[in-house]
Amino acid sequence: MTKLLAAVLLTLLAADTAANVTGTWNMGVQGGHVVPVALVLTQDGKDVTGTIAMPTQHAGERKEVTLKGALDGKALSLSGTVDGAADPTTIEISGTLQDDGTMEGTLTINGSDRHSAPWTAERLKERK
Repeated sequence: MTKLLAAVLLTLLAADTAANVTGTWNMGVQGGHVVPVALVLTQDGKDVTGTIAMPTQHAGERKEVTLKGALDGKALSLSGTVDGAADPTTIEISGTLQDDGTMEGTLTINGSDRHSAPWTAERLKERK
């Protein structure tokens, strides 16, 4: 009985420490300067969905792109298609959840040209 109770407690503790990326993230994409981007994610098991608000070539305008992917351990991978782009364009995000709760990785835009940039992100705290 004691071994069973210990096993159940260990399982519950492991479930509580499982990585989760649900929330709104303040993402900084690094190019010639840091571009602030809103990343909103929802996680269900390993499946992750969400949106990213990417800046366009028009000052102050953003394009929301729907993303789908997975969190495997602490490794995040997401992708989405930019609707209405002049050329077929996809966004691919790969990253890692850090021990301090932040994330970092690479964002790649595949269109007529391929561009990659490093990024970091911090989850916004929920208001109480």
